[in-house]
Amino acid sequence: MSIEDFQSRLGYTFRNVQILQEALTHPSYGHELRQHAPDNQRLEFLGDAVLQLAVTQRLYEVLPHESEGPMTMLRARLVNRSQLHSLAEQIDLGSELVLGKGEELNSGRTRSSNLADAMEAVIGAVFLDAGWETARDLVLRLLNPEIAQIDKKNLSENPKGDLQEFLQTKGGEPPEYICESESGPAHARIFEVSVHWQGQKLGSGSGPSKKEAEINAARAALTAHSHLESLIASDHKPS
Repeated sequence: MSIEDFQSRLGYTFRNVQILQEALTHPSYGHELRQHAPDNQRLEFLGDAVLQLAVTQRLYEVLPHESEGPMTMLRARLVNRSQLHSLAEQIDLGSELVLGKGEELNSGRTRSSNLADAMEAVIGAVFLDAGWETARDLVLRLLNPEIAQIDKKNLSENPKGDLQEFLQTKGGEPPEYICESESGPAHARIFEVSVHWQGQKLGSGSGPSKKEAEINAARAALTAHSHLESLIASDHKPS
């Protein structure tokens, strides 16, 4: 493989190839040399912001009547680590990574975290090399199949599944549903349920059964965009 082949697969030719080389350099390379060498960590940070904005703008355009909570969940679905890993594999990014020997021997070229980080770094490099519009167009071209499949019905048909999928992009345990109370006569019981994750109460709901109350609690959590935004703001990547 060559850097020219990679640019062809990416669909963008760099004016400053050194920026691309930096995006493809894993921190292990410099660490192993015991000297400071440019790596992709700063570009990863930049690329993350470019990716988030590009997807946010696209969702805003294609879902003109959707509220912030469901759009936040969709954005997390489109830019999670698994998705970035998949994009990196599509363009065979791993074959171009510059790794330390130890990382190379430990399957560094196929490691999901390495590929996802480098994919963000490449997006950041395109932004530096050509600006916002080119970087945005690259992101949308790479993600176009997933964006084209967005179906708003999926946001409401299975709220519990949607919430769990969103939280999986953050890593850690699944949400926990707690029955807070039961009231009413035996033939018309009302259940109150709250949903929690990592010590946070995300929403609550009621219904004639625990299952229905859990669904309504999940729906409330998805609608409460402030909770979802705070989760992403803390760190949108799973540990």
